[in-house]
Amino acid sequence: MADATKIKVGVCSVVFNGLDLGHTKGGVEVSYEPAHYDVMVDKYGGTPVEKILVGEKWTAKVALAEATIANFRVSMPQTEFAGAGNSRITVGAAAGKKATDDAKQLVLHPINEGTKAFDVVFYKAYVGSTIALPHKNDSEKLVEVVFEALIDESRSDGNYLGLIGDSTL
Repeated sequence: MADATKIKVGVCSVVFNGLDLGHTKGGVEVSYEPAHYDVMVDKYGGTPVEKILVGEKWTAKVALAEATIANFRVSMPQTEFAGAGNSRITVGAAAGKKATDDAKQLVLHPINEGTKAFDVVFYKAYVGSTIALPHKNDSEKLVEVVFEALIDESRSDGNYLGLIGDSTL
């Protein structure tokens, strides 16, 4: 039977490596994209007889509304904090730096929920997308980042990327 109480709306908080990244604008979008190899045989031409999972991509697109040095550091993981009290970041890393060195836990928590039942958790999230830092008179200085889940080999099959639900259970 249909249940209108199961219809969910609302924004979420964004916490990366234990740091609340503050306000967002335009919502947060989580995407899951499986990649399959199509097994085909001559008898059925171009119609697959089986699909084999060959990869998965799980991402979260977030427009950070708070223009802080800490958020700029999150959006560009190859940077380093510098200056008194981490008042700036320096940009430019040597080629060959591994993404797993900067991958941290990402937790998206629906603010209107009284529980963690609908949290989205990426075990190892990394920002590898292009970053634009707009400077305009007629809009907020939003920093759009795309977090991508990397494999956490310490987990079991079916649980390598993260979870949706209460991670404390």
